[in-house]
Amino acid sequence: MKKWTALIFLIFLAFLVSYLASSSIKREAKNITSEKIERIVSLNVAATEILIELGLEDKIVGVNFTKSNPEIVREKPKIGRGFGNINIEAVLDLRPDIVFAYETDAKVLKEKGINTFGVKTCNLSEVVSLVVEIGRAVNKEMQAYAIAGQMQKRIDEIQEKLKTVKSRPLVYFEAGSIGRSRAAGSLTHDLISLAGGENLAKGEPVSFPLLSSEHIIAKNPDVIIVEEYGTSIEEVKKRDGWQDIKAIKNNKVFKSPVYYTNYTPRCIEGLEQFARWFHPEVFFTFKDGE
Repeated sequence: MKKWTALIFLIFLAFLVSYLASSSIKREAKNITSEKIERIVSLNVAATEILIELGLEDKIVGVNFTKSNPEIVREKPKIGRGFGNINIEAVLDLRPDIVFAYETDAKVLKEKGINTFGVKTCNLSEVVSLVVEIGRAVNKEMQAYAIAGQMQKRIDEIQEKLKTVKSRPLVYFEAGSIGRSRAAGSLTHDLISLAGGENLAKGEPVSFPLLSSEHIIAKNPDVIIVEEYGTSIEEVKKRDGWQDIKAIKNNKVFKSPVYYTNYTPRCIEGLEQFARWFHPEVFFTFKDGE
């Protein structure tokens, strides 16, 4: 029995060493003191979800105002909305051992002497890295590597299945209202590309562009994805001049839950669903849906 235990442990260590060396994980130094983590304030949704995945929801004593927060923490005290709207006195009143915040907010909090982790992510590999970095900051590094390893495994499985794909559908992603989309430098763009699609907004000069209806019609996307808090699929199909768009003619208009494109471990579900929508011929064993 001891021999089997030792063998399993060695296999795990080999996996861990291999994963640490993977280019998918960026090991960035963070100015974080993690000796004692009993009280956590999280002003960033991605960090909040990762902390919950790590089993630390009971240590979270405050979160930011957002409907995107998981239900398990929605009754926690609310402190600002992030992006420059933080009540520093309220943060201090909660006596946190560590605060997780958007990078710009983190700078302000650090200036006040608050132990702060700044969150900044732009693509899927950085989301995987973030899991490990947060795990390290809260003394849950081994658990974090397990979560990151599973995420990377699912990414690799999608990429393996897409090796047979010869063409990529043109995809228009709508974030809330007509024309609001996401280009290079956003997680959504990365997910579309990794799922075997071509992002209609890929050539835009900013990461969160506003496209004209005429431009979208002229591009004639094969697939349209509408974020769930935006308009309905039926309303998209009724828009003036949109009836001849291939996505509408072929009934390829889908509704995307917000968490599909949030910078959290659950975005892997978005990647998997995008791949099913874009390439049902490859993922025909999965149930398609809106």
